[in-house]
Amino acid sequence: MKTLAIIINYRSAHLTRNAVKSILESDRFGSIQIVVVDNSCDESEAARLREMLPGEAALWVNSENLGFGRACNQVFRAYPSDHVLLLNPDAILLPGCLQQLQQALMRHDGLGAVGPQIFWDDGLEYYLPPSYPDLFLWIHPLFSGLKSRLLSDCWRLFSIRVWKARRSVRVLNLSGGHVLIRRKAAEAAGGLFDPAFFLYYEDTDLFVRIRQAGYGLRVIPGAKVVHYYDQCDQKNWKNKRQLMTAAHHLYIRKHCNGWKKSLSRITRRISARYSGNVFAEKPPCYHAAFTVNIPEPLWKGWLFEWSPNADFIPSIGKFGTGPRMLFPEKMWRMLAPGRYYGRIGDSGGMLGAYHVFSWIIEESENHLGCEELHHGD
Repeated sequence: MKTLAIIINYRSAHLTRNAVKSILESDRFGSIQIVVVDNSCDESEAARLREMLPGEAALWVNSENLGFGRACNQVFRAYPSDHVLLLNPDAILLPGCLQQLQQALMRHDGLGAVGPQIFWDDGLEYYLPPSYPDLFLWIHPLFSGLKSRLLSDCWRLFSIRVWKARRSVRVLNLSGGHVLIRRKAAEAAGGLFDPAFFLYYEDTDLFVRIRQAGYGLRVIPGAKVVHYYDQCDQKNWKNKRQLMTAAHHLYIRKHCNGWKKSLSRITRRISARYSGNVFAEKPPCYHAAFTVNIPEPLWKGWLFEWSPNADFIPSIGKFGTGPRMLFPEKMWRMLAPGRYYGRIGDSGGMLGAYHVFSWIIEESENHLGCEELHHGD
């Protein structure tokens, strides 16, 4: 069995080095070929990669930025394999991760791709959100302006189910930033990525096609990854958000059909009747790393969620106990400028009573560079 690992670098050589290192140090079945594609269009970045990358990793330097999907397609076509591992530069595999993902695909022929449990931090305290089921992509925009409490509760229940899972979980979508794909499934789906997507949603499109080809998708809780979330090319955060919006519109146009149009009409009618706001009143706002006092009824078990969206779809989660929750300086400095929302509620079931707040990170603040992360020695 042969696995092809693809990492797309864009001005993040230090992070890419750590991602490659985590793959090389992973236990695995069969052989592995690691290929790094540099989309930076910067000779000094290419030189850094040549200096930093171990000899086991091949380097492919593009003369122009082809985007994530097209760069992956280059390697997918050039290197034969049984499985394809996609890993973001700002992510690292934890011990045993790759082997558990491989084992899942080997045991179940009906699986087209498997993903790990994803954490934001080295201490494995903060869970990154599961990937949007495609149904949410249709419903959420219709409700998000109203900050629907109903949809927010549904997303919370889904997230908790994935975060607390001890066995593999069937899902409708995975993240292209850390996933192992069966090559036959991608080929049956018409190929790896649609080149029309420059960045974002190309993975959602792929996994819809893989499901349509008859394959399943699962999250494997025993396989763990740390993804430092939005650490690549942080200075261009405004451009990245614009690219995400454009990619979402492209995805909607591509996959729009009759029943989804009908769903849109139905959800508009529902949203006109159900418009409960996530925030009943203006929440307190922090302007530096903070500590939150937990309401006493939640001391036995709480869930802290935070998100750039006021309805907490999607959100990062941390489970805890006790009277206080600390959001430390290092976490604060990992975030791009903008407003973020936090809430603390019971660690299971529907949200019920909760404590809400927000914080603002100014554009002038210093943020962690690639070299400052724990693994960027």
